[in-house]
Amino acid sequence: MKYIFVILLSIFTFGCETNSSIDKILVAKARVRNMVNYPDTLSFHEFDTNVSGNTVTLKFSCKNGFGVSETHTMNIIVD
Repeated sequence: MKYIFVILLSIFTFGCETNSSIDKILVAKARVRNMVNYPDTLSFHEFDTNVSGNTVTLKFSCKNGFGVSETHTMNIIVD
């Protein structure tokens, strides 16, 4: 199911993002995954992802230490 979503996402974003933008998004997601306390509860809001130059804006949800899901938006600078 995850692979089907990635294929559909790549079809819809064809021409909108270059390979370097996709690489920046992957690096930013890895940084977020390393920052959260419970990475197994992490889910990204794919349609709220934006790349502007070297800044990647990600919206994601994850559970905090009390087990409550929180939604965050972060701007991550990727070189």
